Amino acid sequence: MELLVTGIGDAFTAASFGSSGLIASSEGLVAIDCPGAVLHMYRDATEASGWTVDPTDVSDILLTHLHGDHSDGLETMGFLNRYVRDPARRPRLHALPEVLDRVWEKLAPAMDGSTRAVANSRSTLEDYFEPCPITPESPATIGELTVHVRRTVHSLPCMALRITNGTATLGWSSDTEFVPELVAWLSEADVIVHECGEHFKHTSLQDLQTLPDTLQKKIRLIHMPDGFEVPEGLMRPLRQGEVVVVQPPA
Repeated sequence: MELLVTGIGDAFTAASFGSSGLIASSEGLVAIDCPGAVLHMYRDATEASGWTVDPTDVSDILLTHLHGDHSDGLETMGFLNRYVRDPARRPRLHALPEVLDRVWEKLAPAMDGSTRAVANSRSTLEDYFEPCPITPESPATIGELTVHVRRTVHSLPCMALRITNGTATLGWSSDTEFVPELVAWLSEADVIVHECGEHFKHTSLQDLQTLPDTLQKKIRLIHMPDGFEVPEGLMRPLRQGEVVVVQPPA
């Protein structure tokens, strides 16, 4: 399995895109989150990685939560997919039920398409995406990938991910306080992408440095403040445009 890192920044970044990534599946590209300037982000990822990232090839979006640095690109992707690609190929939008319940509340003011001249003309979320609830009890299957989730401790509903193709497994913490039980759940992965923030309701580098060395060796850092310097050690920061090969240990 390969992960293309498309963004590494936190909510206040002025230098990076919001933390996000892409995984190729037999169904198409699977996006982990959808930050703002998403088309610019995918163009830069193409130039940096050698991948060809066509946004209309994104078949699935795993939306961890509704903070803007993770979801503000949904409007662009929705319009792109409705008016540029075949509308019958709506991307599947996977999120916790309580997140899906509020996605349209966020998007409707710009996207409901209502006009005074046309009665009953309002659009719905289903015009742009195929909503797919996902819970710890109901993992998603996307081609050869299986996606398990676990709720994190954050300032609003948010989910961590464990994505496997049956051979390799990627863990993705998303935004969360430091929760040992969550880290233990992620530890089944071959590579763990873990946030490394400095703000309320996030996990600090100091928190992660309390973990055993065997676990730190699996961790790649993301969601970092601009200019954050990671000291030399077992955990290393990710770079935008980097392709991470996820595979079991030899």
